[in-house]
Amino acid sequence: MNSPLPSIATQLALGLAIGTLAGAWHFMSLRWNWPLFGAGKATAALALQLARFALTGALLLMLAHDGALALLAGMMGFLLARTVAVRHHGGGR
Repeated sequence: MNSPLPSIATQLALGLAIGTLAGAWHFMSLRWNWPLFGAGKATAALALQLARFALTGALLLMLAHDGALALLAGMMGFLLARTVAVRHHGGGR
């Protein structure tokens, strides 16, 4: 038996909050990742890269189980976090 989907407002709020937090962690962890590559610590850098992708994928999959609106709101939050990270750390300089 399928459980009912959360309400639209719950899907949007949950998706936006989780997507923003996941995106913030995903993009801010690049600050730890690229110096590892630069220092020749490829194994540690690839492990962190894999952790970044796995956590992001797991959170988005969790949102997909809550409904399409939750997933779309999560991606919106993820892209919002990306925009903030790029602006904050001087993207395009």
